[in-house]
Amino acid sequence: MPPSRAILLNPTRRSRLGMLLGMSSLALGVCAVAWLHRPASTAQAQDSAPAASFGLAPSLQGTVPDGVLADSGPMDAGPAGGPGAPGLPLQGGADLRLSPELIRRFDYWLTTHGERDLPAIRADIQADLTDELNPRSLLRAMRLLDAYVAYKTELSRLQPLPTGTYDAAALGQQLQAIRGVRGRHFTPDETLALFGPDDTTDDHALARLRIAQDPTLTPPERSRQLARLSQRLPPEQRAAETEPVLHLSVADAVAEARARGADATEVRSIRTRLVGPEAAERLARVDAEQADWQARVQGYLALKRERPDDAASHKAARFSPSEQLRLAAYE
Repeated sequence: MPPSRAILLNPTRRSRLGMLLGMSSLALGVCAVAWLHRPASTAQAQDSAPAASFGLAPSLQGTVPDGVLADSGPMDAGPAGGPGAPGLPLQGGADLRLSPELIRRFDYWLTTHGERDLPAIRADIQADLTDELNPRSLLRAMRLLDAYVAYKTELSRLQPLPTGTYDAAALGQQLQAIRGVRGRHFTPDETLALFGPDDTTDDHALARLRIAQDPTLTPPERSRQLARLSQRLPPEQRAAETEPVLHLSVADAVAEARARGADATEVRSIRTRLVGPEAAERLARVDAEQADWQARVQGYLALKRERPDDAASHKAARFSPSEQLRLAAYE
């Protein structure tokens, strides 16, 4: 995929921190898009012109546009011509109301870049929004589209992080750089309405990463800080992250205990304290199964070295077909 297409296809409704982790493959080498730099008079003419080229690209056949652009009920309006509170993008089915849903709609059409050029995609979006927005709101939506594509294009000029970078400090700096680029294309109110929820998610993910990578914290301290951090989240988001956070906390605590020479009884006690007796029992069974597996693997490998002629029959007798597939990784 050409890099210029990759940056446009990046789904911004996904966490921006996730975009950071893939920045080297998404943003490196993205070239400037000429249509973004056309004279202002041309841009204004296109904003008010009918979208003669409207039509679905092959990849969108049979799909429904992302982004809900119809208000399901009354909402408080913002200042005239300005964004209201984050929520559904429209009020009364005609006035633009900013929210991440508008970005979702833009991304739906931008996924066709490569099948259609950018001017054609812009016309597709204009025709799509014409059915739902009044003329004043349509002009504003198209200006935001131009700002959005310019923003994504400018991201290509950022120095990418090396692939596989998970250092919290480096990711934090890159996140601030991305937000700095964004600030050149959107007003603070637009940024809050369009990107606020993703920014909240990214800030939380980065805070968790910093806690996880803090070498001064003991496992119990790390668990407490992660728990306090999670309390700031909405209930549904808190529930979604509880399981992986607990898993990492338990794994850290057990690894540290085993490094000190802890036996199975102490490990079980740690797990019971962190996740309760039932989960501790399940984890103990996993430990036993893993220990049995490793013993069988090592026994097979020793037999293969000492009596290779007997290895095949031993393998068939001691390992199931699915286990033999796993065993191949050790041979």
